[in-house]
Amino acid sequence: MKITKTPSAPCWVDLSTPDTDAARLFYEGLFGWRSEVVPDSRAGGYGMFRGPGDALVGGVGVLRDPKQPAAWLPYFQSSGIDAVVARVKGNGGSVAAGPTDVMEQGQLAVCQDPSGAAFGLWQPVNHPGFGVVNEPVSFCWFELVTHDPDGAEDFYQSVLGWGARRRTLGAGEYTEWSVDDEPFGGMLDTASASFPEDVPARWTVYLAVADTDATAARCGELGGRVLVHPTTIEPGRFAVLADAWGASFAVIAYGAGAGAG
Repeated sequence: MKITKTPSAPCWVDLSTPDTDAARLFYEGLFGWRSEVVPDSRAGGYGMFRGPGDALVGGVGVLRDPKQPAAWLPYFQSSGIDAVVARVKGNGGSVAAGPTDVMEQGQLAVCQDPSGAAFGLWQPVNHPGFGVVNEPVSFCWFELVTHDPDGAEDFYQSVLGWGARRRTLGAGEYTEWSVDDEPFGGMLDTASASFPEDVPARWTVYLAVADTDATAARCGELGGRVLVHPTTIEPGRFAVLADAWGASFAVIAYGAGAGAG
């Protein structure tokens, strides 16, 4: 995955959480990020995380609906957000919020695919999105877990124009997403990957790290949880973690010579 201004490519992530101040401290302690709160009162306390080279890696905002769980949300870039939202609705998805202006920074919408997996759309104006990817403690991969891989492939290809390449992974299949032949993420079928039946469809964001085991241990020390213990797979060693408020994310240390796609 690389930083790109290409429409439909991943361009941002943010965390919705009930306690933004404590969450900022958690991720500062886990990844060594620096955080700051947007000074404009219209931002409602929204914060930014900075990582390698002080570049922007993601955002954090207060959870607006206390009934919703804390979660990381990926955003995909749009050059015509109204048309993309129309395609979401026309292909069986739904729109939870927007499109709406975010001060002078851009326009956003929050959508769900037909299986209920949430994702964001971002049409940039002054805020382009990621300042760094693939470096340790920055985002590097985006993975959809779904009960309906065939339906999801049709949906995202119709709405965002992604490429989809299926390959064998263990006893099941793995689909690799791409934009302009540049891989940025994948898709797992809950059935072939032996997930529990009650696991909801969702997007998982991955961060590159230097040491997966040390990161998982540190997560526990800070009050988080290890959902999938460090495991070696073809690209490297990964784990699935959750912060102290239940927002889950994955980390991966790529093996020698392995890239982020």
